[in-house]
Amino acid sequence: MSVAMTRTERIIRWICRAVIGIVLALPVHLGVTHGLLNLEKNPVLESALAGAFLIHMRARPKPAEWLSVLALGSAFTVAYAWLHHGYGNYLGAAPCAYATFLGLGSLIVLVVQTFVGVRALRRLHRDTFLVAAAFPYFSFILAFALTLTTALQPKIYDLSLYAFDEALQLKPSLLIGSLMANSSILTIAGVFAYQSMPLAICFLAALERESPGRFRARILPLFVAVGLVGAFLYNLFPAVGPIYVFGKSFPGNLPPVSSLVIQPVLHVAAARNAMPSVHFACALLIWWNAAGLARGWRWLAAGFVAMTFLATLGFGEHYFVDLVVALPFAVAMQSFALRTRSWVSLERRVAFWGGAGLTVCWIVALRAGLFLNAPALSWVAVLATCALALWWKHGLDRGHGCLEQKVLAVGPVVLTQEP
Repeated sequence: MSVAMTRTERIIRWICRAVIGIVLALPVHLGVTHGLLNLEKNPVLESALAGAFLIHMRARPKPAEWLSVLALGSAFTVAYAWLHHGYGNYLGAAPCAYATFLGLGSLIVLVVQTFVGVRALRRLHRDTFLVAAAFPYFSFILAFALTLTTALQPKIYDLSLYAFDEALQLKPSLLIGSLMANSSILTIAGVFAYQSMPLAICFLAALERESPGRFRARILPLFVAVGLVGAFLYNLFPAVGPIYVFGKSFPGNLPPVSSLVIQPVLHVAAARNAMPSVHFACALLIWWNAAGLARGWRWLAAGFVAMTFLATLGFGEHYFVDLVVALPFAVAMQSFALRTRSWVSLERRVAFWGGAGLTVCWIVALRAGLFLNAPALSWVAVLATCALALWWKHGLDRGHGCLEQKVLAVGPVVLTQEP
């Protein structure tokens, strides 16, 4: 009877492993068949896989593990170059491709170690794999979500966003777009900042694994929530960015608003991922959660925010108002994923509901055209949004500081047993 039970348990175990293998392989298969593994067209996946390699290496693998990763990464890099006749035309394509396939090698090694490695270390390898694989697999989910949004929302509302920017009379797209176009250094830095967002998030996730609780928010739930909620908001206000609407007219020959009919237009060639700017929101969240790191990392995070701001506008991926709405959106997401603050906290509830409500109000107002031909109202809305969002963020920080002081005042708790 015991032999039969053991055989049944083995069969069940292998069935479970087969199901897990299918679940892991399915996104990869879909990615191959839909072109998502073409690194020249999917820098997000490229950066996320490089981040997986970073997380694996920060877990201090044994020499046999990282040598296997180097061997697999080298083999995949050579195979990709042979199949695709090179790595692409953008700067640093070959090193980026190698970092990408090192990440793929890390995931393969972690999977093997999880199933057939040393039994005492399997749980550690499994946990490392789950964190390292989160963002590469999540990039597949977001890619399919954006494809679905494009299919469900054939019309875009870009002209409303463009009219709002023009009402401010700052012409941010013209100024920053021209600045980026005339500076190769800024262009390179902007491309790196824009495309390395998943790598920066993975770096925070790796630090969090080394020292749980060092960040105010839970890194993995925070950025997964940002991606999912952002994908939902794209359906409420589908927009693609000025470079996709105006083409070669961006940035120097943008048309005057008076020559345009502000209404939804049919556009099927680009992803609806402009409003709000999830890229800028993520950069802000990286900066905010780097507050507990060394000064050099904090300055680097601040510079990352600045370059993301320039890149989102300078490359024509977003309008200025997209970045304004990203501020309350980021505050709401930060309050949602806080680690140490209870929902009983007034600061947390105000920040979450205030940020979420203000984000939705902006979407409703822009779709309704409330800001058309109203420069004064547009400026009041921008300044009020920035002031409220920063005040709510200050409340979160102040509440977190008070909580830390209480913990320090109480001191360590010593557990003793009664005789």
